[in-house]
Amino acid sequence: MRKYITILLLLASVAVQGQNIKGKVCFEKDKTPVQFATVALLQLPDSAMITGVITLTDGGYLLEKIKQGNYFVRVSFVGYRTNGKAVTIGEGQGEIAVDTIFLAETTASLNEVTIVGERLKGKEMVDRTVYNIPDVVSKTSNNGYDILKKIPQVNVDFQNNITLNGSSNFIIQVDGRQRDREYLARLLPSDIQSIEIISNPSGKYEGNIDGVINIILKKEARYGMNGNIAGSLKPFSKVTSALTGSLDYSLGKITFYATAMNIGQALNISSTDESRFASIDSVTRMTGPGKIKVGLSSVNSGFDYYMNDKNNMSFNVSYKPIHQDVDLSGNTILYKNNIPLNTVASLTTSNLKSGETSLSLFYKKTFMKPVEEFTAEASYYIFRSDEGTDFTNTRHPYNSDQVLSTYSRVEDNLNKRNYFSTKLDYVYPIGMYSKIETGYQLYYQQMAYDFNIDYQEESNLFKYAELRNSVYGGITFNLKKIGFQAMLRVENSHIMADSVTSPNYSCYLPSANIQYKFSASHNLKFTYNRRINRPGIYDMNPYWRIGQNYAITQGNPDLRPDYRDRLQLTYTWNFGSNYFSPYVYDEFFSDRIGYRYSIIQSPITGSLTTISEPFNLLNGYELGGGVNAMLWYININARIYKGHYAGYTEPTFSIPARDYFSYTITSYAYVNLDKKKKTTAFVYLAYNGVNINAQSKTYSIPLYGLGAQRQFKNHSVGIFWLLPFTKNINFNRTETETGAFSSTNITGIDLSNFIQFSYSYKFNKGKNVKKLNRKVEVESDSKSNAIMQ
Repeated sequence: MRKYITILLLLASVAVQGQNIKGKVCFEKDKTPVQFATVALLQLPDSAMITGVITLTDGGYLLEKIKQGNYFVRVSFVGYRTNGKAVTIGEGQGEIAVDTIFLAETTASLNEVTIVGERLKGKEMVDRTVYNIPDVVSKTSNNGYDILKKIPQVNVDFQNNITLNGSSNFIIQVDGRQRDREYLARLLPSDIQSIEIISNPSGKYEGNIDGVINIILKKEARYGMNGNIAGSLKPFSKVTSALTGSLDYSLGKITFYATAMNIGQALNISSTDESRFASIDSVTRMTGPGKIKVGLSSVNSGFDYYMNDKNNMSFNVSYKPIHQDVDLSGNTILYKNNIPLNTVASLTTSNLKSGETSLSLFYKKTFMKPVEEFTAEASYYIFRSDEGTDFTNTRHPYNSDQVLSTYSRVEDNLNKRNYFSTKLDYVYPIGMYSKIETGYQLYYQQMAYDFNIDYQEESNLFKYAELRNSVYGGITFNLKKIGFQAMLRVENSHIMADSVTSPNYSCYLPSANIQYKFSASHNLKFTYNRRINRPGIYDMNPYWRIGQNYAITQGNPDLRPDYRDRLQLTYTWNFGSNYFSPYVYDEFFSDRIGYRYSIIQSPITGSLTTISEPFNLLNGYELGGGVNAMLWYININARIYKGHYAGYTEPTFSIPARDYFSYTITSYAYVNLDKKKKTTAFVYLAYNGVNINAQSKTYSIPLYGLGAQRQFKNHSVGIFWLLPFTKNINFNRTETETGAFSSTNITGIDLSNFIQFSYSYKFNKGKNVKKLNRKVEVESDSKSNAIMQ
């Protein structure tokens, strides 16, 4: 009898526990997965809602512990017709697999911008905006850069420099893996499923970035080979060229890939520096021509291995060498009481060689519950640079060939940096509309800077190490009308350097997003975040460094991080085929770096020059507003702002309070010249306004240009003309005003005949069969930008 009772109890427990229902949701048009769709389980015949979930990035969903009965699985997604499948759960059934549910487009769009032709559809979420990439956009694009040009909030210029909301302080990720912008050239548009724009990064990300562009690839198991090549050439005046190529070879569960890139750029430049020393009524004025040449290469390779539906890992190794040569000749006139006394003829030759190597290993595990996942990542990074500078000068009486003195000096700057980073992240769903996320990061870095003069051994050696532990946690709600996300990141740093007096500090970096959806096309977001900017090794190195204009800089090993607290209100309006998003913000900053200037006699020219040393001196605020918009075929980002630096005073030095005002604008407009959208003409405009800090102003000129692009199946050719009919320009001008001196520095560039031709080719020799997944992050010391960037 007891045996039968036990069997009955087991059967009853199974009946109470219920079965699981799993399935997948895809777009009807291109059969790609629908991520973040709402899946509701309704009981028949009364349509009472039993439970619900959100689809994963692969379009899958899982409904757990469902009792016996008749049900209807209903799927809804903004801008698409609601669809579903009837399901019956009988006694003794195991896990039930529902046929794939396909969603078709509708003319009405809730919280979505529907853009015709080559423009995109975006969904506003509490922490990001998601743009799905339809076939029509993929077919009229050559690589990842072309896709980004059609994304609101993003601008891409003629050299593939990218800005997000008008800022260059952001990171690019591919499936969550941080990448250089050069990696975008290898992405086939047909491989891109969606692009996520994160304008207010949570505590999951490093505290010094202002945004994230995350490119989501289609999770497909491939067989065969695919890739692309692209090149550009400016043949006139100084030659500039760029060549990229990529190759993927796939064997189903594992994909091997390799990418390579080489950029060469040369420009004629000029420099004018004038310094006035009011206390002794002395002036130095230096002018002279020069030239600069840069070579940048990059090689990436690795593999992605998808062990099964729940586990995958990836490995990546990259190497990036950079070479830069600068030759600058100058003629300096020394004045005393407005009377010219001496002339100094000088020549500065600088050669920089650097290389960085990074390795990363990533693992991801997903669970039965939708959204639940665990990720682990380890990265190791090595950076080396060697910069040699050769100064020579000859002093003459003014308007005379007589030689009063000669001087030469050779400097060698050696920079080394290693870091190791481990990241752990865990996400757990709470019900249908919320999730919690927490993580930990270990970061250890070592830096060494050795400054040698005239081949002496170990002239000025500075070593620095940091051990940083970071933890973060937060919660996200995403309801029908209201969304909310709050997260806190806590970091503790221990500094190891002989000359650092405050080796330990902790910081708290909170962030929050609140979203309210008024209607199908109106959305309001309020965001808050705190950001940190850490000083770099050149800011902390206590030894002298002489620039090309002979001004001297000296670092400060006791520099602390500075902080920014930002409040922003953003309104988004999606109307017809357009996107319009104005915003206002208020930002408070503290401990920002200011410089103490002293006047000394130059060890090279013998004339007066300045030595500057950074300190955490400045506090203040900034108020502003702007707009990000995609209006028909015009992508525009504009900002206007004003601010205030509080004054700083000590017995021997002071910085007066300063109010400032400026604006910026970046825009890209294009038009199709034929019905098949194979020929496109475009114009580009960028103006950064006046960059103002407490002691200086930097003026820049507007950059503009026009071009065209033509597609021939898998081939594309293009042309771009920067600043038509322009020759030599004053590219920027910096004016510095302190109590001890004032100076003006002007940098000129020869941009005559800056006409650039481009060509690209893409190929795909294989087949795609199944959906999969991938992810990783790496930071970089190298500036992988060309001169104009």
